[in-house]
Amino acid sequence: MSVLNKFNQPFPDKSDLKKSLLTILYVGVGIGVFLFLLRPFGIDGTWANLSLACAGFGGVTVVFGWFFELGTRFVFNIETDGPSWTLGKWVLMSIALIVWIAIGNYLFVNWLYGWSALGYFNLIRMIGYTAVIGVFPVVLSGIVVQLKAAQRNEQSAEDIEGHLKPAEKISVNELVLRTENGQNLSLKPANISYVEAMQNYVTVWFLRDNVLTKETLRTTISNMEEQLQSTAVVRCHRSFLINVNAIEHVSGNAQGLRLQLVMVSGVEVPVSRSYIPKLRALLD
Repeated sequence: MSVLNKFNQPFPDKSDLKKSLLTILYVGVGIGVFLFLLRPFGIDGTWANLSLACAGFGGVTVVFGWFFELGTRFVFNIETDGPSWTLGKWVLMSIALIVWIAIGNYLFVNWLYGWSALGYFNLIRMIGYTAVIGVFPVVLSGIVVQLKAAQRNEQSAEDIEGHLKPAEKISVNELVLRTENGQNLSLKPANISYVEAMQNYVTVWFLRDNVLTKETLRTTISNMEEQLQSTAVVRCHRSFLINVNAIEHVSGNAQGLRLQLVMVSGVEVPVSRSYIPKLRALLD
């Protein structure tokens, strides 16, 4: 059960596209060097030009890895952030990537042999070879990444919670939040709990007569951030602004920090890794 629970736990959000493509490039180079130096599966006796073969397998990893990355992001729109992105889903996606690269290796081998190695048996064997090299390191590295991220963020959560106190920001009694379509909202910034972005709209959650109220405005989260820059409401995530004075409890997992707010039940506001130093500095 503990192993199953581990696979159901949140996994760190995927890196931005540039970092992911660079990571795949480094992996491809590493695979080419690994094959050339260790020469597993009798690879040194298979091709006359071993350097070309190893470079080709590394190149297949890069090209097919890039196609996989772009496809999952922009064609299938697979969500790789938020609480639903778990270690188990990351492992399944990694296995799918390994199988995809194995197909690329199968095509590359056939190209080297003049398309004389076609057949189900050779395809299955290539998938097996690729899996032996890739699956176990992938699963192990995923568990290590998850554990390290969770430990780091739990420590950050404890540190930040120990510094919770009213933020020293410029006092604003009343503020009119303006939108592109002329729909304005007048309120005291001190009463704002958090602001959440939803495509072309934002929802402002605030206290009115000690009752949590929401107002949906047609504007961007960046516009709200700019209008609230002289208050205690700051950016903590690409989709959230948070009133630091409303933070009641801070927790951490592999994906980052989660904030529980005063008088807000059933909601945990995420804090992206890049915003953690800013939040800590503000509280300090």
